[in-house]
Amino acid sequence: DGVTDVTDVTDVTDELVLEDKVVEQGNLERGNKGSVGSMSGSQDIRRSDQVSLDIVRPMPPFWGTRVLKAEEISLEDVFWYLDLQALIAGQWQFRKPQGQSREEYNQFLADRVYPILEEWKQRIIAENLLHPQVIYGYFPCLAEGNSIHLYDPEVISQTKAEILETIEPIATYHFPRQKSGRRLCIADFYLPKEERINKSLDVFPMQAVTVGEIATEYAKKLFESNQYTDYLYFHGLAVQMAEALAEWTHARIRRELGFGSEEPATIRDVLAQRYRGSRYSFGYPACPTIQDQYKLLELLGSDRINLYMDESEQLYPEQSTTAIIAYHPVARYFSA
Repeated sequence: DGVTDVTDVTDVTDELVLEDKVVEQGNLERGNKGSVGSMSGSQDIRRSDQVSLDIVRPMPPFWGTRVLKAEEISLEDVFWYLDLQALIAGQWQFRKPQGQSREEYNQFLADRVYPILEEWKQRIIAENLLHPQVIYGYFPCLAEGNSIHLYDPEVISQTKAEILETIEPIATYHFPRQKSGRRLCIADFYLPKEERINKSLDVFPMQAVTVGEIATEYAKKLFESNQYTDYLYFHGLAVQMAEALAEWTHARIRRELGFGSEEPATIRDVLAQRYRGSRYSFGYPACPTIQDQYKLLELLGSDRINLYMDESEQLYPEQSTTAIIAYHPVARYFSA
C-alpha cells in the first residue's frame, strides 16, 4: 500500500514526547555505538511500588527460540511499520523549511517524496534487495532485586514443578534502578522470586532482527559507483526497514502472548508506543551494559541468521537490531 495520510506522517513528531524519541530503544544507528553508562557502587534493590504485582503472567506459545526466514516474512507487512518521519525527515533530510506552511510541505511530500518511496519499495521487492530474518524466543525467568535470572527452556519444560527450586539460571541480567521519582528498574516488570505461587515462572522474550548482509553490500555498490542519490535513498530505507522489522517482530510477540486485542490500529499509535509493554535495547539508560548483548545473541543463537556483534561492539550486518521485551502494562521507556 502507498502512503494514504500525509498528516499522519508529518505530525508524528508533534505528538511524541521528544525525550522518548531521544532514548528510543530501537534506534538503530545510535544503538550500534556502544554503552552509555555502567552500574557501580551500592545499589538500592527495593522494588518500585509503582509496578503492580497483581497482573496476569502469560504463557508463551513455546519455550525456547524460533527462526523466521525471509520467505516467512512479508515485506509488505513490514513496510506498514515504517517510521516515515524518521525516514523522510531524518534519513532522507526532506525537512520542512522555515516559513513553509504545513499544507505546502504536505503537498511537496505527496508530489515529490512519496513517489520516491513507492519506487524504492517496489525495487526492493522486485530485485530482492533486502533479506529480512528474525530470531526470537521466550525464556523462563524470575526477578531478584535489580536482576533477572533466565532458566533453560528445555530443562523447565521437562522438569516437575517441585524440582524447580534446585535449578540454576543459565544467565542473569543486572539492571540499574532510578535513584528518585518512580524508582523504576527493568527487573520490576517481571515476577519476583519471592512472590512465586505454585512454582510459577515468568516469561522473558528476546528478539534479534536483520535485513541482511545484502543491504550493506548493495548500499556499498551504489556508493562506489557514484550513485550517491540512490545510495542515500536505499541506505536510509534499509536502516528504517530494520527498525520496522523490529516493530513487526515485537507486535508478533505481543499477539503470541495474548495481547492482540490491545494492538494499535495505526502506525502513528505504534510509534507513540500505545501498545502493551515495551522493548529495550542494551546500550541505553534503562539497560546500559551493551556487553549484555553478547549474552542475548548467544542465548538466541543468532548465528543461525548470520547476525553477530564484533569486538568493537557493533552489530553485523549493519542494519540489525536486538531487544528484550517487557509485557507489563507499566513498562515504558525511562532513564535509570
